[in-house]
Amino acid sequence: MPIKSRDNTVTLPPENGGALQFRNNPEIQKRLDAYKAANHSDAAYFTRVVKEAPERAVDMLLHKDMQRHESEMRLVEKQLPQAKAFYDAQTPEVKARIDERLEGTKPYYQDKAFVGEVLREMNRKNRQMLTAPKTGMSMAAG
Repeated sequence: MPIKSRDNTVTLPPENGGALQFRNNPEIQKRLDAYKAANHSDAAYFTRVVKEAPERAVDMLLHKDMQRHESEMRLVEKQLPQAKAFYDAQTPEVKARIDERLEGTKPYYQDKAFVGEVLREMNRKNRQMLTAPKTGMSMAAG
């Protein structure tokens, strides 16, 4: 399955306007409130950034996501050669199944999705080997 965009926690209003509607998760809100209480100066700083420089606040959030993506991509770059070797050694049917799952993946996420699909296929083959009946073994009569 290719990487799909996550469900946003924001429901955008129709073109004619209206307020944003947010989902509310009480457990997460409770944890956030505790974190804000423990880190009051951080909460005050980010509140001020949002009010005084909203573009900067957006950049800060996107930068955090970008850093996470870059960290994940460092791991993917290490896994990619082995994933390509496994893919190249597969039958055309397996390659077609992997390629089908990768259709529609954004180019930015292509390598990450490819490695994920190859790992999924490797796990599938391992499960098939583990659950296949063993040949040459028979039950002893007792």
